[in-house]
Amino acid sequence: MQGSVRAQQPSQADMAEFMKAMQAMTAAASNSAPVVDFRALKALLPESLDGFTRTSATGEKNTAMGMTVSQAEARYEQGDASIEINVSDNGGMGGLMSFAQAAWASSEIDRETDTGFERTTAYGSHKAREEYDNEDQRGTIEILAGGRFMVKATGYKVAWEALQAAVKKIDLDALAALKPASPAAP
Repeated sequence: MQGSVRAQQPSQADMAEFMKAMQAMTAAASNSAPVVDFRALKALLPESLDGFTRTSATGEKNTAMGMTVSQAEARYEQGDASIEINVSDNGGMGGLMSFAQAAWASSEIDRETDTGFERTTAYGSHKAREEYDNEDQRGTIEILAGGRFMVKATGYKVAWEALQAAVKKIDLDALAALKPASPAAP
């Protein structure tokens, strides 16, 4: 004879606590801070990279669940090699969410394999994470600028030095100094 397990129904007090927690989360998420216009981010993307031609540049602002992100992205190509650079303002995501996007920023990483590495470092005063695989010639550099902006460069079939040169073309101090426009007075 098999015993049956009967699910216990939550009490009214449990449901009230759950609803209170959900309301608090919704209120926290809806307190989205303003973000920098994506056009200002797009203006910081290089027109070209050494030996690479910019094949596209886009920008957008998205709001979901009360959290806003503004971002710009460009793609650069040279034959079958490519570099993509994404610059985003995560200030509208709230502290917890933006921190989760760059959890490595509070870590020290120094890992090496037979074919590549992953490490944290800095570009000027900005914390960064670098990852590269020599075999695939594929890598990523992420830089946290001003505590709210994320620069992410991803290279495919590129030398490590080309990927580093790409992110060095972005003025990180100018990016960190950007401020959202003040809301218009009613």
